[in-house]
Amino acid sequence: MGFGQSVEDSGRPAGDGSQKVSLARFQERHYTPAEIAEMWNLSRDVVRRIFEGEPGVLVIGDDGSRSKRRYHTLRIPESVMERVHRKLSNPDLTSARPRGYSSNKSGPPVAVNN
Repeated sequence: MGFGQSVEDSGRPAGDGSQKVSLARFQERHYTPAEIAEMWNLSRDVVRRIFEGEPGVLVIGDDGSRSKRRYHTLRIPESVMERVHRKLSNPDLTSARPRGYSSNKSGPPVAVNN
């Protein structure tokens, strides 16, 4: 892939009908876990757990040894942050009703006895 070509959200070269990102991933804004934690009102540890195994996240650091603690620095590209946010967001509430409620077209949901 050449400089400035578009890539899919997954980091592979864009193909037929896939969502395209206008910049190469290395050109995007990269966020720290602390910045995302502040934006999403979560703790840094929760953000680290969410993004640590996510494809496209830069993980810089040493795995350490048996006697040393491992240190990893995470840098999260904007496209990865947006993808994870979409994945974690609630689906359209009109298509998914809470469990224990039946559809009642004439009024509000009616509780079903289980």
